[in-house]
This record gives sequence, structure tokens and C-alpha cells, in this order.
Amino acid sequence: MFNIGTSSEVSSTATIVNVKDAMNTPTVSIANCNRIRSRSRSRSRSRSRSRSPGAISDSFKLSPAEMPSNSRRAFLQHMVDNLPKTVRNRVLALKHNQLQQIKISEQFFREVYDLEKRFYLQSCTLFDVRRDIVAGDVEPPVMERYWREEPDELLEEIKTTEEFKQLTEQLHQLPSNAVGVPSFWLTVFRNVALISDLVQEHDEPLLECLLDVRISYEPDSYTVHFQFRPNGYLHTSSLQLTKKYILRHEADKDYPFMFEGPEIVRCEGCHIHWRDGSNLTLQTVKQKRPRKGARNISKVMPRESFFRFFSPPQAMDLSLADEKTKMVLGADFEVGYLLRTQIVPKAILFYTGDIVDNVNDELCTADNTSASLSSLSHGDQDNQRNSKERPSISSVNPK
Repeated sequence: MFNIGTSSEVSSTATIVNVKDAMNTPTVSIANCNRIRSRSRSRSRSRSRSRSPGAISDSFKLSPAEMPSNSRRAFLQHMVDNLPKTVRNRVLALKHNQLQQIKISEQFFREVYDLEKRFYLQSCTLFDVRRDIVAGDVEPPVMERYWREEPDELLEEIKTTEEFKQLTEQLHQLPSNAVGVPSFWLTVFRNVALISDLVQEHDEPLLECLLDVRISYEPDSYTVHFQFRPNGYLHTSSLQLTKKYILRHEADKDYPFMFEGPEIVRCEGCHIHWRDGSNLTLQTVKQKRPRKGARNISKVMPRESFFRFFSPPQAMDLSLADEKTKMVLGADFEVGYLLRTQIVPKAILFYTGDIVDNVNDELCTADNTSASLSSLSHGDQDNQRNSKERPSISSVNPK
């Protein structure tokens, strides 16, 4: 199962997605993962200088916190199994006590979810205004900025690099008479690594027609609605596409101590009625015949597309699904959670770069380009993590 926590409004640091793997190992809040990894790497480096790798001297006592997670679990289970019978019974009583706390937590998260729904509905009028401005149906008056935006020396340094200048050459200049905010949602999606990975180049013309993304809430599920303007790809009956995520608000009966909030347990897409010859999830491939003079055969083949998002693999029981299905659904559940708690309510901040994820920062530093844009971006990540004045999502990728 995939633990999704609650809305980011509950905490000042956004809680993204906690994923339980197939072996049901304990989950860790991903909002804290980067800090944990950073501290762990620092401790590992200091320990490596004091002892040989893989060896523990008689004078060195290893703390359980310094063990790999599976070794730590085995060590602690062994410790409990070897406690005196009376002490072991007290430990069991404490775990029963913990179960009662989990029942209270279930009620807490259920009420938080209901609060999220209530306050989302209060924001719908503002989302209507956003939709109308993006579509060009409303022209806002001249606006003044009244929040503080201090100059960032690091960002200014990035802007002077040759790599940055090459990147900006890819930007398309909009005409002064542009209507609304062209390609608003496509730009938002391209600025979020987890979603950008789904978007292919052939998807972009249709995503430029995306007018709005909204959420609707049910007691045990929520649905993401994608509203398109009339276009040459989608039939008029498919101008609104939907993706539904089914939730479980109770702790897993077999693994109750894993509970950290409601879990996405399943998702449902929708049928897309494509116009003739416009299905972006298919491509026509010509296959050559082995005989000379024979006519080539055209074959329709599936291809990668953002719109496969609306046809997720179905697995009624994730524990029985194969690893590929688990991986695909895990990423899908993350996207659904990110859309609900971050992208839909804060789309403009992803468009402007006020909120950026750091998924690709470690890849950039691995390229060993310390004086380039890549290394500067990594420094920018550290700056944002340490600044309380800038909104950020700590990460959108699972452990």
C-alpha cells in the first residue's frame, strides 16, 4: 500500500508521499528524507575514518541507529525475544496501547481530510478566477506586488552562466497580444519532474489546450478533473478527463503499526474518445516485407504518452501485483497526491518557480560540473532548504 499522509496545509513543511515497499518495511516521511540522508552521509564519513569498512573492533560498540534498517530491525527483534517473560509481556501491553493510539490517529486523519475538503470548496471561487485569467476570459487590472522578494545572489550568478543562456534560447517569445497565459498548465507540468517524465513531445499540443485542473472529494476517494478547450485531438464528449483515487482511512489490519495517514489503495482512469487518427497513445509503424517488391505493412503500436495516465494498470490486491505494476502504480499514486495537495492549489507558484522540486539535483552534481549551472542549482537547493521565507516541497520522489 502507499501511504499519502494528509494535506500539506497541516504542516509548514509539505508531507509528500511515504511508500511501503513489497516487504512492508517502515516508512519515513519524505519531507525529512533529505535531512536524514545528509546527516547519515556525514556520520558515515566520520566513522569510516575511525574503523575499517565491514569490521567492528572489540573496543567499538555499534549503535542500532548506525545499522542498516533491516539489520536494526533484526537486532531489536532479537533483543525483545530475549527479554525476561514478564518484561516481554509489558512490551506487548505497550504495543496494545499503541493500537489504541492508532485508532485515535485514524479519527484525526479522517477529520483532517474533511477539513481539507471544506477549505478547498472555499477556494473554488479563486480557482474560477485563475481559470478565467489563464483562458483570457478576464483581464485583471494593473497589479502591484506587496510581498517581499529580495534579490538572490546565487540566482543572479546562475543567470550569468553560459549554460543558462543556452537554456533561455529554448524559450518561445510570446507576442504582446497573447491571450490569457498561453501553455499555463503545460508549463506547470514541465516544471515538476515527476509529471514532466510522463509528458512526451507529441503530447504538448494537446496539453496546451488544458484550461483547468480541479479536485472533487468523496468520503473515501477524490477525483482529479482535467478540463480541455475544444481541439483537434479529443472528441467533444472527452473534453473533461478524470482520474479517481480510492482511499483507505483505516490502518492495515495485518500491519497496523505502519499507519501514518490515509492510503491510496487503487486508482481508476477514464475512457478517452479520440478523434479519428488523433490517438496520442498509439503510433503507426511501417514494417518492411522480407520479399523484394512486397508492399510494406502498417502496424499500429502503443507509445509512451501523458494520456496513458488515464489508463492505469488494475491491481485489486497490490501484494499480488508484479514489480513493474507496483512501480507504475507507486508513481501514479504519487502524481495523484501531488496534484491534489500541491499543484492544483498552488499552480501559479510552480509556473513562476517559487516552488521547485529537487529531484534532479543529485543527478546534476554527479556530472561533476562544479563551476556550471548544475552545481549552482545544487547550491540553490541547500539555500532553499535553509530558508524559512521561501515555500518549497522537500521532495516528490519516494525513498
